[in-house]
Amino acid sequence: MRRMSPLEDETGLVDMDEGDVKGRKGKLQMNFGALCVIWLFTFTAYSGLQNLETALYQDVGLYTLAALTGGGVIACLLAPTAISYIGSKGALIVSWICLSFFVAANFFGFIGSGFKYLLVVAGGVEGLSTGLMWTAQGSITTTIAMEYHEIIGEPMEKTLSTMFGIFCMFFQSTQVWGNLISSLVLQQTSQITKHESNFTFCGADFCPSDVAVLRGGKHGNSTGGPSSLPEPRLINILTGIYLGSTAVGLLITIAFLKPVKSSMSDSGVTLKVRLLSTVRLLFTNLNMFMLVPFSLYTGMEQVVMYAEFTNSFVACKLGIEWIGYTMICFGVCDTVGSLLVGFIGKFTGRPPLFIIATILNLGVLGIMRFWSFKEEVPFYLFFVIPGVWGLADGIWQTQSGALVGSAFTEDQEPAFANLRLFQALGFTVGYLYNVHLCEYIKLYIAAGTLVVSMVFVAIVEIRIRLKNKPDERLI
Repeated sequence: MRRMSPLEDETGLVDMDEGDVKGRKGKLQMNFGALCVIWLFTFTAYSGLQNLETALYQDVGLYTLAALTGGGVIACLLAPTAISYIGSKGALIVSWICLSFFVAANFFGFIGSGFKYLLVVAGGVEGLSTGLMWTAQGSITTTIAMEYHEIIGEPMEKTLSTMFGIFCMFFQSTQVWGNLISSLVLQQTSQITKHESNFTFCGADFCPSDVAVLRGGKHGNSTGGPSSLPEPRLINILTGIYLGSTAVGLLITIAFLKPVKSSMSDSGVTLKVRLLSTVRLLFTNLNMFMLVPFSLYTGMEQVVMYAEFTNSFVACKLGIEWIGYTMICFGVCDTVGSLLVGFIGKFTGRPPLFIIATILNLGVLGIMRFWSFKEEVPFYLFFVIPGVWGLADGIWQTQSGALVGSAFTEDQEPAFANLRLFQALGFTVGYLYNVHLCEYIKLYIAAGTLVVSMVFVAIVEIRIRLKNKPDERLI
């Protein structure tokens, strides 16, 4: 049974005069705008640190990111229950407090080995909040879209595509601001030196055992090495800027974001049902089950850029100080792509966009696999690769949310919790095998997962259209 919109009366018809409609439309726009701005400030810090973590802390960086995303797996199971009690706004407030702890932990990253593991703990704490933040975001956006499409008379799928596109534009733009800040700060160091040595172990040939050579470890530094680590003073300046950005996001959440009613906030829903809602949907809904590989891939594909490309390609060959600049290209293309895809999707639908993203990802993975560092390396590829990947990521992030929102309008929190749960699991698995596998193996894993996930997405899209077809004949 379809959940009745807050704008509908018992007959299912919109029952508001013109003034009420205009006022309600403005309030929905303001609330959605506040959500986008909140993400802009909080994820400027998150994105900037995420791209630097593995390069700055070779010993604990990947484990920190794995703890962060692993905590998200656990949190997604409990997110619908928590949100039903504290609400979506409360969930975001808790999330930003946890993010502040994670950002602040980077103040201690260079102070002794014992303090380094504080990063892992902080990553785990932040991870526990990610399930809350993303489930709340998906629920808030879908609820706003449901009310908004009733006002403007636009099909629900088009409204969802537009709103997720606009949101992802703000979200992905944090890659630009976060990386621009890190690049400007880190280039002030007097310790950075550039090396022109030809690193034959960079790129697809890079293996975890090469880290010792990369950092001038037990194998020496006879082949040269990329830039040395930045001064702790600059890391502290950078961390302070990111912490301030997170605090601004927290204040905006408290002061300007209006609470949105949870779809599971009905008093008749028992605690047991809430706790099991995420798992139950996974095993009782075939569409949700078939979207598992796709959810995994939307996490794994980001690891390709955040941990693999930044470390095995950029830091290895150009130096840490270039990570921010190359990832700005990722952020710019992701931002523009998210906005364009949100509007293009209104006319093309999701399938053509998924096909384009698949072609772009497979093409980039092929280039990364056969890009030889034994010869002269084209400098522009360090910017083209993240740019093209950003265009594809704009499609994955906007359309994954639109797909789930369209397929599960009556089970928003459990559905988005499942999406984020397996996305977090994809992140975690990607970070963990990143520690042990050579780069070319990781590229094959990403390509294989992509192909399998697209087969199942195609089946789900067909099932959705067959389900909606009878309704379309009545229009």
